Amino acid sequence: MAEYLAPGVFIEEIAASPQRIEGVRTSTTGIVGVTERGPNGVALITGFAEFASEFGATLPEPAAALRDKWALDPCEGGHWWQFPLAVKGFFDNGGQRLFVKRINGDDLSALSVDDFVAGIQTLREVDEVALCLAPGLWSTKIHDALINLCEANRDCFAILDTPNGLDITDVRSFRQRFNTAFAALYYPWLEVADPITSGEVQLAPSGHIAGIYARVDLERGVHKTPANETIRGITKIAHDITSVEQAVLNPEGVNALRFFPGRGNLVWGGRTLSSDPDWKYVNVRRLLIFLEDSIAKGTQWAIFEPNNERLWTNVRQTVADFLSNLWRQGVFSGSKAEEAFFVKCDRTTMTQNDLDQGRLICLIGVAAVKPAEFVIFRIGQWTADRKV
Repeated sequence: MAEYLAPGVFIEEIAASPQRIEGVRTSTTGIVGVTERGPNGVALITGFAEFASEFGATLPEPAAALRDKWALDPCEGGHWWQFPLAVKGFFDNGGQRLFVKRINGDDLSALSVDDFVAGIQTLREVDEVALCLAPGLWSTKIHDALINLCEANRDCFAILDTPNGLDITDVRSFRQRFNTAFAALYYPWLEVADPITSGEVQLAPSGHIAGIYARVDLERGVHKTPANETIRGITKIAHDITSVEQAVLNPEGVNALRFFPGRGNLVWGGRTLSSDPDWKYVNVRRLLIFLEDSIAKGTQWAIFEPNNERLWTNVRQTVADFLSNLWRQGVFSGSKAEEAFFVKCDRTTMTQNDLDQGRLICLIGVAAVKPAEFVIFRIGQWTADRKV
């Protein structure tokens, strides 16, 4: 309402425009592994030189008795001593921000799977982590811990490794232990230069793959499938995958790494480990993680507002502005905005009980795959009307 101070002079207070939603980071990675030294807490590292200075650049391969404890058990095995090489692969492939949780390697004879599980749990403390992995480890407990972290938080995605040396039959059997949209599996292992022996060593691919995810996110966006991308910093892929084998692995959600003459070593798959066809693609699942997390955080201001039509209008506009900007960037399918997304926040999305309890519910649909195929999810916030 205008307040007149003098003829021709007045002050009019105009309500502030709705809040703006900022997209969360999608390429920040949390990683767990053994190092020879370093801080015991979760530490942010932005380059391999920094990692080498803080944690050490290499770990020698342990004696046979200790190595066998981890390398021979098909259920609980892992090459934990290759952790620094996996970190190097992350940065070689475009990764920029890495939260490292060190597993203390002072007494390697006492090292257990539970040490890694506990380390994974500490990644919950870092809200920014959007990718998580424990390179070179294929323990059931460790994989379950990574998947449980992602499914519980719903704001991160796990990259898993197989044991080394599996044939096609073995890797298909190994894959059957998983059914989740919050993780992906890559096969086979890679060969990289060994800085200790100056020879070649086979290495689990998850560190390199996480770097590729980060590279694609930064260059193209999280909506782009992290496939048909060059694997940097390797000498070769340990096992050649044929087109016939690819045709078997791909439908089962095993993402192949392949060499193509004239094109090089490429990631040639982008599927999750989910049996649900709606969530079979890595980019779709990670796009929805990004949207849900960004919108949930970007609408937290609603907690201080009364749950009424004015709030609903502001929320709709705030979310629609955010999605419109992404659509213009090519994140969604659709030649028109209404083909790309919809936003509903009104009495059709909330019951009277929701209103009485102060629950704000916004229904959002996005065309993540192609026009008219909407993936629908709900975002809820408490408002000032919340009853404790």
